Amino acid sequence: MYSFLMLPMQRITRLPLLVDAIFKRLDVQSPQYEICKETLATLNRIVAECNDGARKMERMEEMLHISRILEFKDCKAIPLISSSRWLVKRGELLRVTFDFNAKRTFGRSVRYSKSSLYLFLFTDLLLLTKKKGDEYYSVLDYCPRNMVQTSSAEGQDSGIFLPPRLPDCCRNLFQMTILQNHEGKMVEMLLSTDSESEKTRWIDALTPVVSSNPDERIYEEWDCPQVQCKHAYVPKQPDELALEESDVVNVFRKMSDGWYEGERIRDGARGWFPASHTVEVINLHVRSRNLRQRYRLLMASQSYLEGQLRGRNGSKGK
Repeated sequence: MYSFLMLPMQRITRLPLLVDAIFKRLDVQSPQYEICKETLATLNRIVAECNDGARKMERMEEMLHISRILEFKDCKAIPLISSSRWLVKRGELLRVTFDFNAKRTFGRSVRYSKSSLYLFLFTDLLLLTKKKGDEYYSVLDYCPRNMVQTSSAEGQDSGIFLPPRLPDCCRNLFQMTILQNHEGKMVEMLLSTDSESEKTRWIDALTPVVSSNPDERIYEEWDCPQVQCKHAYVPKQPDELALEESDVVNVFRKMSDGWYEGERIRDGARGWFPASHTVEVINLHVRSRNLRQRYRLLMASQSYLEGQLRGRNGSKGK
């Protein structure tokens, strides 16, 4: 059965190579030139569609396998299988907790505890699990992907208080903040990776892309605002998006001159449109944005209070 399914796929991927070889040998003035050119473009499109379909099936098989090895004992179970969800990254990290309140003798380092976490990052979801044996994983916590905030914990500019001497097992640290977990709570944790590159890859995977252009804002599909059309818009350029009243659009890019680029939800059509014809919809992106602003204010307030306290302690010492 497998060979019968695979043979058509193998044959169709070879057809563009054959037609391309013929196309390169044709004279531009030949009557077959344009026909061959169109045939090659059509075959390339079909192959791309076949590859996309095969990729989707592989992702679905992977999701089915992951759903079988996850156990929801410590938290409420959620449906994992979705046509728009697939695995982005997975791996084992070390959660480190320092006890700064414990009494220390002279020369002794700060006490710490460590525990192993196994993370599954999907297109729209983050699962925190604990490995059970060789195959199964117990889910400890989860949250939407856009409810996660990360920052490197090393360096003077990090704003994260660490002991002066770190244990050898606590290198490549970064802080991960879950703004709202499955219980609606905020959770902060310090994580350690095996290498600097692995730390960077986790931070990049968990952090939305930021545009270098100050007049442009870019959004990921898993963390984008939504707008609803309040006035119909008729496109004036081929790259613009036609809008009807009540159309809902996922916004992927915002420009300072009032133009948005997005994808119409009802049919997946993509293009540019004026923001003045739409109004923003309250969705998960807006909630996470508000929680991020609240978290930044809390951190700024905490940093200010710690600075005031250090200043008082310094003046008392004098």
